[in-house]
Amino acid sequence: MLKGADDSVMEQEDSASQHGEMTSWDINDIKLPQYVSQTDWFQEWPDSYVKHIYSSEDKNAQRHHSSWAMRNTNNHNSRILKKSCLGVVVCGNNCSTLDGRKIYLRPAICDKARQKQQRKCCPNCNGPLRLLSCRGHGGYPVTNFWRHEGKFIFFQSKGAHDHPRPETKLEAEARRSIQKAKTAFSPSSLRLKRVQEIE
Repeated sequence: MLKGADDSVMEQEDSASQHGEMTSWDINDIKLPQYVSQTDWFQEWPDSYVKHIYSSEDKNAQRHHSSWAMRNTNNHNSRILKKSCLGVVVCGNNCSTLDGRKIYLRPAICDKARQKQQRKCCPNCNGPLRLLSCRGHGGYPVTNFWRHEGKFIFFQSKGAHDHPRPETKLEAEARRSIQKAKTAFSPSSLRLKRVQEIE
């Protein structure tokens, strides 16, 4: 019985030392771990200073997917993809929907499109929209790094998001589809269609 307890302690120590090796790397290291016994489950909302090792077969990791609004940023190392968080677009009136949710829109990736987005009205109350920039990495945006090495995709996040989560890409697309449908069937657009048909 005592021997079994000792074996269990040794297994835990082995596991802890392996885990230490798996998390002691940095994305900029010349050599990254190559003997990974178990890869991580994909994380859609990585936050804080975290590291993950994904299988190179993982489709989300291959696409460098994140539900945070991230854009590619200049990186001097061609082997590492660097992405920075854009924050979240909120209602300037701090309104809530009928079911009590706040408006947390996904910022546009392109600078011009993001400026244009902020001149639009809140889809809920028609108030002004404003961008809450991410400043969770010492006053700078949270940065995610991706690196493909053999059978693995290494991920490292630096910084903790200091703003609410934006809507996901799918939620943003669904909201835009609903808005387009509403516009297409609004009384003014139907009148315009009738006038065009009469002409």
